This record gives sequence, C-alpha cells and structure tokens, in this order.
Amino acid sequence: VEALVAMTVLLVVTLMLEGVIPASFAFTKQDSVRVEAISAGQAYLDEIRQYVKSSGSITSLPAAPVIPIDQGYGIISQQASPPSADFAMTPDCIARSLFSFDCTVAVSWGEDGHAQSASVESYVASQAGF
Repeated sequence: VEALVAMTVLLVVTLMLEGVIPASFAFTKQDSVRVEAISAGQAYLDEIRQYVKSSGSITSLPAAPVIPIDQGYGIISQQASPPSADFAMTPDCIARSLFSFDCTVAVSWGEDGHAQSASVESYVASQAGF
C-alpha cells in the first residue's frame, strides 16, 4: 500500500512538472523579446541623443532603424526561427529649457496576437549652443 501511495505521489508531481516546464519556456521567450525591444529602443535613443547634442535641434530627428524581432531557436528543433516582424519605434522629444531636452522612444510590437510596448527615456543637454 505504501508503495502505491508513493507511486501516486510521484505521478502527480511528474504531471505537475510536465505543465510547468513549457510554461516557463513561454515566459522566458516573452521576456527575451521585451529585452530585445528595450535594447532596440535604447540604440535608437542613443542615435537621437547624439543628433540633439551636436545639432541642438529636435526637428528632423533621424529615422528609426528597421530592427527585426529575433525569435531565437526552437526548443525542440534547435533551429533558428525566422523573424516574424519588426519593432516599430516612435521618438518624442520635448524642450525642457534652452539647451535641455527630454527624449523618449516608444517601442511597440505584436506578440501572440497582442500588442506589446515598452519605452526608454533620456535627458539630453545640447552642446551646440556653447
């Protein structure tokens, strides 16, 4: 009887783990894409920051780069998945004072049929007027 109870407990634990592992892979993939989006937004924000620092202007900002979403490798196949879409990046800069600006880049993408977004922000002091 004790062996039967132990086998039943082991079976229940095994079935629970069988559901947890795929879910954890899905959450890891979702977090990976979010980190990619923030990295892409930061790279574009750095480009904007350099432009504003040198020109002192927030008009005619550089165009957003086209950065595809890297889907990584398949869990079972270990083959690289093709990019499904690109990140969409929208810049917004507001003058805080004569030579100081608040710049934000909003990054958006679609994931599993849902719209996702993240944003990065930086204050920029222009050196063009000095």
